Amino acid sequence: MSKPNKTVASSTTTADLKDDRKIKATNNNECENSTSVELTRPGQQIRPAISCEVAVGLVERLYGLKVLSVSELNSYYDHNFLVKIDPQSKGNPFVKDIWPHGYVLKVLNSMDTREDRIDAVHAVQRILGAKGFNCPQPILNIKGQDKSIEDIVYDLPIESDDKKSTAEFQESDAIRQGRHVVRLFIFVPGRLLVEVPYTPQLLLSLGRYICSLQKAIEGFSHPAMEQFQNIWSLDSVPQLLGFTSAIGDHEKRRLIEDIVESYMKEVVPKKNRFQKGVIHGDFNEQNILVRKASLSEGDDSTASSQPRPQDAFGDQSEHEVCGILDFGDTAFSFYLYDVAILIMYAMLDSKVVDFLDVGGYVLAGYMSVDDRTLNEAEFEALKVCVASRYAQSLTMGAYTHSLNPTNEYLLMSSKNGWTQLKTFWTTPKDQLYDRWRIIIDANRQ
Repeated sequence: MSKPNKTVASSTTTADLKDDRKIKATNNNECENSTSVELTRPGQQIRPAISCEVAVGLVERLYGLKVLSVSELNSYYDHNFLVKIDPQSKGNPFVKDIWPHGYVLKVLNSMDTREDRIDAVHAVQRILGAKGFNCPQPILNIKGQDKSIEDIVYDLPIESDDKKSTAEFQESDAIRQGRHVVRLFIFVPGRLLVEVPYTPQLLLSLGRYICSLQKAIEGFSHPAMEQFQNIWSLDSVPQLLGFTSAIGDHEKRRLIEDIVESYMKEVVPKKNRFQKGVIHGDFNEQNILVRKASLSEGDDSTASSQPRPQDAFGDQSEHEVCGILDFGDTAFSFYLYDVAILIMYAMLDSKVVDFLDVGGYVLAGYMSVDDRTLNEAEFEALKVCVASRYAQSLTMGAYTHSLNPTNEYLLMSSKNGWTQLKTFWTTPKDQLYDRWRIIIDANRQ
């Protein structure tokens, strides 16, 4: 393991930055004050608390590239920045041409800072890139390495709470240091899935894409992939009970507990019959890129006397999946989990298709790739797995937001999630599956 470097991340302002650097912060947070932390279990702080100024310094020192602008990107546990580079930068011998769309600086959380784990993830990304999948590829730093381990020193924010003891204030005021993997990726341009209407054709495309991706990395193995598990792994659903205290509503809390109980009874005993391989682990609406689709006559399921749905900009084009981001949860696990996660997030923002029908279209697309299918045990467990992902997203969103109330990104799932989950969970499984089977049969080629 290479010796980490040390970077001091203090609570400085953009006034210290050069005039030609324009800072654009997301989520109404000032980028220079980005010192919030996240947790994977109660009391554990893992998110790197660094400012935009420090991000600029990391890029220029480690990668030899002159930064023109920097903006913070959404994330749960890592700290990500979009950086634009001066086209005349010549400080990195491994970067021949500056990518005009920019780069993503990713400062990994302290829990996932394992070199073997990073090597495994990069291997998956390179395999997919070589097979034509549009996904982020790591950039080599000035030492010819695709990652750097940095000791980053930062100040934790002090919360104003009269009930805190003097010892607690002293602890929160102390300088903390975290060891983090720092990487730079080419920014992959494209529209996010969440920005376009979820038509039947797009949902079919989602199912086909996830299956094609799984097949593209079929047979890949790495010890770090097999050992990886975090709070977002569906295998970790029972751990949610340690976070439900953040859910103030008793009925909602009981719903989560009911889902966890069903997971233990209906999913865990069937795991030995689930198909396994390398999965992406986080097919959500912020990680999937889409483009306008070219559909031949007769392929457009939305063609009728009804007007085609349009996005917020009035675009009525049909779309298809063209890229995938964020491999932080990639692991050797059950293919079923990828399918369940995708269905849940596609349901969350479905406005064209009844959200209870989304699973049918995703499965129809998934099963259309080389006759891929779910076996009986997987199909029987699918509803609980979908509900379990709702439970994870809603519970962890509430918990992390209680610690970082200015980050509205953490509550994105809750806008529709609780209402949808209650309806989904109370819909009899036979009725739900009958709806899905009708859609699957109607889309068989």
